[in-house]
Amino acid sequence: MDAIEALGLPESRWADVDGPVHYREWSGPPEGPTFVCVHGLGGSHLNWAAVAPGLARRGRAIAMDLAGFGLTEPGDRGTGVGANWRLLHGFIEVLRLPPVILVGNSMGGMLSLVEAAHSPERVEGLVLVDAAFPRARAVRGQPNPRVAAAFALYSSNLAGRWVVAERTKRLGPEGLVRETLQLCAADPSSIDPALVAAHVELARQRMTFEYAAPAFLSAARSIFRSQVFPTKYRALVQAVRTPALVIHGGRDALIPVASAREAAVLHANWKLVVLQDLGHIPQMEAPVRWLVAVEGWLDDRAQGNDQTISSEDAG
Repeated sequence: MDAIEALGLPESRWADVDGPVHYREWSGPPEGPTFVCVHGLGGSHLNWAAVAPGLARRGRAIAMDLAGFGLTEPGDRGTGVGANWRLLHGFIEVLRLPPVILVGNSMGGMLSLVEAAHSPERVEGLVLVDAAFPRARAVRGQPNPRVAAAFALYSSNLAGRWVVAERTKRLGPEGLVRETLQLCAADPSSIDPALVAAHVELARQRMTFEYAAPAFLSAARSIFRSQVFPTKYRALVQAVRTPALVIHGGRDALIPVASAREAAVLHANWKLVVLQDLGHIPQMEAPVRWLVAVEGWLDDRAQGNDQTISSEDAG
């Protein structure tokens, strides 16, 4: 049995949104909400494998692969933020989903915010997991200089292609996953080894896809532009009226927690939970704690409690 099959995931499914879109679905109580889980830059549906069964205790849970990521080929579709927002919107339409709870990590959180701003009638709630919020105004809340420099490199087409190609050649699939987890997780050893093995297997598959590197760079460039020139994105985030749970790792090296705090304080119906000892992918680092936070928010919503609450979890 290969590493992905060993996770016991539901079978792969495909939707047609101007081309095939790969996803997996966990069935849940029909009276519960519908969760659509949206991964971040360089991620896939596997980023949700540790928590999707827990979400499915409450309702239907769907984890998709964005265009150019996971097993979804771009085809004639773009792979930047704008193109993948349109794909997310079309995915919800094609599956004829009721108003959904969008669960977005990093770039997936950004896409979820864009969808909530443009189509609020389709989004009943947001779970924003270390979302790529607009960069904080405070000097102490700016991104890590090394991370900012890497994204600046990605913004150059030629230099970015060379860096990604050399990194892939040098590290191979195991090294790519190891290095990515070292950047994204506060403690990579906390992640289930079976889940890590599945990511390595998918990385090995993706090394044969000619579109993988260009898709990554296109998405990275569009994120970089939104952070360098954040005025329009800040206005969009401020305009969102959808209730949200904002979960952020206190040790996130990619998106400073100051960005989450600055965004959350502008919304009376957003709840902020900071998991102090976790990094950029808390749903993989501490899935049980992550689910406790989500279930608590769902219970609060069921009781009609949407007011802003800030919670600091010392871990």
